[in-house]
Amino acid sequence: MIAVLLVDDDAAYRRSLRAFLDASYDIRVVGETGDGAEAVGLAQELRPDAVVVDLAMPGVGGIDTAAEIARTLPGTVIVIVTGADDTDERNRGAEAGVTAWLPKGDPLQVENALRSLTRKRS
Repeated sequence: MIAVLLVDDDAAYRRSLRAFLDASYDIRVVGETGDGAEAVGLAQELRPDAVVVDLAMPGVGGIDTAAEIARTLPGTVIVIVTGADDTDERNRGAEAGVTAWLPKGDPLQVENALRSLTRKRS
């Protein structure tokens, strides 16, 4: 079972992605939050296999959240979901430890990426 933490300030998006992923036979959402700083603490507590993080959040943004999780939990798969496609942001994300960068709004792509990326880390 792939344990996933969802981090997105859009509660409706989190709910819909959680419902989609929880319907999977091998993925279970173990926690969720809309706050980047809280996500770091949850990740340390829950130790998920993967974290799905929105790029644009108020306060601590997605890349800073990803960087702190990657620093404290090396080996955790970190997937950024976003509607933006900015090369500079992607480069910052790669330096921060982001494993994948996916378009927001395609839960099947997120599901497939979680399976593929966590298998590679095993």
